[in-house]
Amino acid sequence: MKAPARGWFAAPLFLLAGQAQAAEFKTNADCIPGIQVADRSDRVGTVVALDNGMCKVGFADGSQRSYLVWMLRPAGASPQTEDRLVPGTYPCYSSGNYLFMDIVIQDGGRYRSGKGAGEYRLEKDGAIDFSSGPLEPASARLLPGPRIGLNMNGGRFHNTSCSLKKN
Repeated sequence: MKAPARGWFAAPLFLLAGQAQAAEFKTNADCIPGIQVADRSDRVGTVVALDNGMCKVGFADGSQRSYLVWMLRPAGASPQTEDRLVPGTYPCYSSGNYLFMDIVIQDGGRYRSGKGAGEYRLEKDGAIDFSSGPLEPASARLLPGPRIGLNMNGGRFHNTSCSLKKN
């Protein structure tokens, strides 16, 4: 027998979470069959299943695609986070491994990392423009947490994540 209480309880909480902070999913628990989601290309579909840690999404054209949960967000939610890029130290990780690289965000649009210092600007769409210094070639975005997503080759996939160090 299907337990309706779970779906009834989870759906309102899910909707509230999507409205409180426009953010990508964080855990497999966010992948609930039947909900509408959008991927990073703003393609909207319906969650079909959670399969081997992947969120399987069906689209109107009949196709299906599997995503890592953090690549999805509630449909209609802004892809930008409501977090702010606050001054502090952001240790950087890739594939769960510390990269021995920290980004220190300073007041006045300045930053420094182990290789030097420079200036940055946070755009309205959440993009971080490192206009000078060692991170100038990077593609960067403000992510929920707050975190800085980095791709040193200029691509849109942020394979490095730098989270604000909490004391």
